[in-house]
Amino acid sequence: MGNLALIHTVPPLIEVFNKLCADLLPGVQVMHILDEPLLKIIRKNPDSKREYLVQRLKDHVLAVEETGADVALVTCSSASPFVDDIREECSIPVLKIDDAMLAEAVRRGARIGVVATNRTTLDPTRQALERLAKSMGKDIEVITVFVEDALQPLIQGEGAVHDRKVKDAVKGLFTEVDVVVLAQASMARVLDIIKRPSLNT
Repeated sequence: MGNLALIHTVPPLIEVFNKLCADLLPGVQVMHILDEPLLKIIRKNPDSKREYLVQRLKDHVLAVEETGADVALVTCSSASPFVDDIREECSIPVLKIDDAMLAEAVRRGARIGVVATNRTTLDPTRQALERLAKSMGKDIEVITVFVEDALQPLIQGEGAVHDRKVKDAVKGLFTEVDVVVLAQASMARVLDIIKRPSLNT
């Protein structure tokens, strides 16, 4: 029924997507590529390393093409800006994790909150929302919130610390916006403890 390749930069997402794919895509063969250094380079200096980052991501896609993948999905929102640079050079579709979520956020409200645990995710997410809104003829206001010191505990296995920090940040936004976007797939784990309109990749 097809082969899906997932390109991650955070280890916990492998387990998350294994469960999602088993539930939502039964019969689809799933393979994972984990590239933690990719995110570290993006967080440090994405502009000066852009050409290198694009090539690194492209190499991952070419590798999964060779192993029979029909589609590649980049699960790191911070890497989403590089996907457009490689799509035309790849023979399989390369998808961004956040495309559908951002379109739904623009449809749902004019005031959109964006929460991230990785600072380099905020600007690309905001810019993507603004481009989408313009294409849909809508005026929006985007409020961004960076949750400090939440990502590293998650990577180190301290999920409860991460979840508490993200939950508090999201709840603080509810009075200011129509919908909250959790800008990284690694934040999906808090959705079940958030009751207001929230979207996740």
